[in-house]
Amino acid sequence: MLYLAACALHQAVPDGAQAAGMDLERVYQASRFHGMASITCMGAERTEAFAHAAPALVKSWKEAKEKAIRKNMLLDAERGQVLKEMEDMGIWYAPLKGILLQDMYPKYGMRQMSDNDILYDARGQKKLMAMMKKRGYKVESYPGAAHDTFTKPPVYNYEMHKTLFSRSDGTGGYPYYQEIGKKLVPDGPGLYSRHFSDEDFYLYQTAHAYKHYVNGGIGLRSLMDVYVYLQKKGSSLDWDYLGKELAKLGMAGFEKKSRALAQKLFTEPKLPADIRLTAKEEEMFQFLAGSGTYGTIQNRVEKTLQDMGQMDGSSAKSRKRKYLLRRLFPDMEWFQDSYPFLAKHRVFIPFFLLYRMARGVIFSRKKIQSEYHAVREAGKKPAGNAHKESPGRRRK
Repeated sequence: MLYLAACALHQAVPDGAQAAGMDLERVYQASRFHGMASITCMGAERTEAFAHAAPALVKSWKEAKEKAIRKNMLLDAERGQVLKEMEDMGIWYAPLKGILLQDMYPKYGMRQMSDNDILYDARGQKKLMAMMKKRGYKVESYPGAAHDTFTKPPVYNYEMHKTLFSRSDGTGGYPYYQEIGKKLVPDGPGLYSRHFSDEDFYLYQTAHAYKHYVNGGIGLRSLMDVYVYLQKKGSSLDWDYLGKELAKLGMAGFEKKSRALAQKLFTEPKLPADIRLTAKEEEMFQFLAGSGTYGTIQNRVEKTLQDMGQMDGSSAKSRKRKYLLRRLFPDMEWFQDSYPFLAKHRVFIPFFLLYRMARGVIFSRKKIQSEYHAVREAGKKPAGNAHKESPGRRRK
């Protein structure tokens, strides 16, 4: 998967013998798991092996690429209209993550998009919600949540961030980004659009990846983003400033390892056997490879249980019991973060908990079963290395 992606990034034709020896079905499934089906298709389709692969596989892979390109086009067009309306309403906003990264890739559609992430001035929340509802979006908004979610068929999905991190993220991101407005630069006189400096964009990308890394995990596409961004901006970045800010965030070690691993994997097309990784890089690689684009429930459960053990030294059985009780009956920090009203008016909490349990049984039964299974299986298999990056941190 990584070899084909690197070939696509460098516009190189994959070695025919190597492609012929690949299990393309497994490569395709791995690519889907990591949100990289489009870019690997662009690499694979330049080989004879792809042309002679099973017709159903070729069709599925090409459709995945075409759908990714189509989705990016739809998201781009719709976003232009949404941001224009925000501009007209006087709400400042700053596009984030993939919205900006996708244009840095050599070819349109290489960087797949799942949603639009946009930071905005929460003082304009009511105006924004009214506008999005008028445009046909379903709105999901919670008082203490870091972002509001807006969805509309067939593919439109917005995460409109009121803040970049929550208290429960378990990293230094929440306190660091409390006064986010000071780090944003206006796009021009009289405009409400904002952007990060190149250094602060890289810092945020690193902090966002780290948040996922130390909790449920994050996939190999995050390393591809690092490589692509540094190819475009790395030589002009102020690395002294980055070093100081990464130290404040507590993420300097993570960034250094991510950057080194990204460069080894993508600087030129190489097969895994030809890429020499240190023991720590191999450990990080294996964790990322098993996490996929959005991480896994198993990783998150393992991380939380390990943190609990580091905090109180309790037995594995005791930690699992405490974990399940916490999930059923969250602590006050969780309410302060997610439901500030209930944190202030605690008399309503018992009624909310009954409602939450009933809603979970009706609408999220499979998810609950998966999490319960993850708790039961925790500790039976080696945990990922993400846990070593953040001793003592908690995840709600």
